[in-house]
Amino acid sequence: MKRLVAVVLVFSMLGLGCYNTYQISGEQLEQLQVPPESGNSMTVVDVKGQAVEVKDDTRLFVTSEGGRRYPITPFNFKQTESQLVASDRDYILARDGLREGAQIEQVSTWKWALGVTGGVVLAGTIIGLIAWAAASSGTSQGGNSPAPAALQIGR
Repeated sequence: MKRLVAVVLVFSMLGLGCYNTYQISGEQLEQLQVPPESGNSMTVVDVKGQAVEVKDDTRLFVTSEGGRRYPITPFNFKQTESQLVASDRDYILARDGLREGAQIEQVSTWKWALGVTGGVVLAGTIIGLIAWAAASSGTSQGGNSPAPAALQIGR
């Protein structure tokens, strides 16, 4: 039972995806085609004016007009007037079929910490309730009580 609870918690954490998502414009996306001249990260500005640091392992997505999200690797794609090519992902996407801009997802430390804490509390509560139910279920009719009078044969 403990393993089942642990597996459920792990998959729920992965499914929740504790990320902060930032929407960037097409101009900012164009800057992410080329690796930075110095260092391994580049800072872009999202549509709300927040500075967002992008590294080569940052989660970056473009979205089709139909709503499908395509992950692309920062500094490893090429845009032309008509298409976006992400050779490491084997994508050749028509730009007129994509929404303007892109999304950047970064891991949120606070969301992960709250999720892990909540998961531990939830698991403890479930295990505690199971233990309490198992311990209290045998107290009202224990296995050592005498048989009812109707079942006592030979007395």
